[in-house]
Amino acid sequence: MPRDFPQDFPSDDFLPHSPIGGAPVGRLDDLGAIEARAVRLLRLWCDAGFEAVAARLAPNLDPGPAGAAARALDALARLCATTGRRPLMRHAADCACLGADEAWFARLIGHGSEAAREEAMMLAMAFLRPEAAAEAAYLAEALGLGLRRAGISRRRLH
Repeated sequence: MPRDFPQDFPSDDFLPHSPIGGAPVGRLDDLGAIEARAVRLLRLWCDAGFEAVAARLAPNLDPGPAGAAARALDALARLCATTGRRPLMRHAADCACLGADEAWFARLIGHGSEAAREEAMMLAMAFLRPEAAAEAAYLAEALGLGLRRAGISRRRLH
């Protein structure tokens, strides 16, 4: 389409921009219980760290499995930070929106909770460097199955 009338086509300077990966693509309420919890735990980890995640999981799991799930989230978040193709974007802890990167993370954990390792690896390749994909799939499975063991898939815990 020819651009004969530039005033009809504003430049990108006038359009609002979200950081890459931070653009809202949905709402947390649109996700299943495990995926929504994974996003909320990621946000908590970013704000308060490993100990806060372990404390949040403790009421739903015995201390051993709660610690294992928290360690898996900690390792996966650190892996994303060190091997990601760019920084992982997230929304505020109390935000109802779901960002693009958070949707990716939610789906990664969703595949992990179903022990769909190949799907998780394929998804991990989209965001992480190739050498990190297998480890990301393993950690997503550890976290996803830990959340499933906690019974989170059967109830909405936000």
